Amino acid sequence: MVRIILVSGTGGSGVTTLAAATAVAAAARGRRTLAYGLNAGLRVALDAEFASKPVKVSDSLWAIEGHQRRDSTDEFRDWITMLLDWRGMEVELADDLAALPGMNHVGRLLELESFVDFGDYDVVVVDAAPLTQFLDLPPALDASARWLARLFAPRQANVFEPFLRVFAGDYASAGEDILERGRELLGRLARLRDLFADPEVTSVRLAFRPDRETQRLARHAATVLALFSWPVDAVVLNSVLPEGAGDPFFAPARKRQTESLTAVRSALAPLPVFTMDLRPEPANGVEVLAELAGTTYAGLDPLAVLHRSAPMSFSRNGVRHVMTVPLPLAEADELDLEETDEGVAVHVDGSRCMLSLPEDARHYDRASWSLEGGVLKVIFDR
Repeated sequence: MVRIILVSGTGGSGVTTLAAATAVAAAARGRRTLAYGLNAGLRVALDAEFASKPVKVSDSLWAIEGHQRRDSTDEFRDWITMLLDWRGMEVELADDLAALPGMNHVGRLLELESFVDFGDYDVVVVDAAPLTQFLDLPPALDASARWLARLFAPRQANVFEPFLRVFAGDYASAGEDILERGRELLGRLARLRDLFADPEVTSVRLAFRPDRETQRLARHAATVLALFSWPVDAVVLNSVLPEGAGDPFFAPARKRQTESLTAVRSALAPLPVFTMDLRPEPANGVEVLAELAGTTYAGLDPLAVLHRSAPMSFSRNGVRHVMTVPLPLAEADELDLEETDEGVAVHVDGSRCMLSLPEDARHYDRASWSLEGGVLKVIFDR
């Protein structure tokens, strides 16, 4: 089974460095590893020349950047072009649509899914988008899974089908091909969503700088990701003053940093918090990254699941149904619940997650919710 590690964080927090170091460490263990960059940066960290296909960086390590490469195929953009052409619209709109916020990652996610699906790699480490963009991915993939059945529900042929095809001719045939292609792409995004939500396959690691905003940003990111069942197993704080920086000039900064580290570890418990020391030079190249991975993970296996959270569960007690969603870092005043025909939509600061109910639980008279001990509990009564 493939192992996927997604790395994201705030700008300047060492996301690319952490992703590259983790990939190097995985390859050093003899695992066929792909370092995949949703954005630019990996080529600098790995000190390698990239191409439109994965390039071998060292033994067992390949890498590629999935940012807009004009010489590569963007399946999503190509499908939009086909759709617009079929509908007689300006095909130039395809590039504009593919560049919209959120849309510009769809083609890259499809490329990533193809690398995962091919089975050529044991480990895929993703240098993901900055945190503000990364948190848009869970709801996007979740919507792909939910809309697959709605937009492309299996259609049964009827007795008029042969006559319609005769009169519609190529127009109907082309439309079926395009819809089938859309169904395939959406299905692949839905499968990727399922992989990202599987704690045995995927781990999310978040990188921050040790400052006053870290605690709030980390709590918010972990809450949103937990809501969509994306398993966060570690937080890494970068640019920490090393023990050797004993000059009195750094004493005030060291004191503030120590207080910040203590506060972050307390606020994020039980999530493990690792540190990366501030370095005089960028950590570029395989040898430097291997050394960095060893010190950052403190002797632990970077491919291991470093923390496990309880899964979402659903139970029934007579006519009462209870949904429990572990959100260990959430606060009640940042949550808002909305009842829908399918279940419950949970809102967290602009992110909306649909929690679907089993069919036999959708007909209820009233619902209530509470957040206690880091667990969101929604009760449905008849």
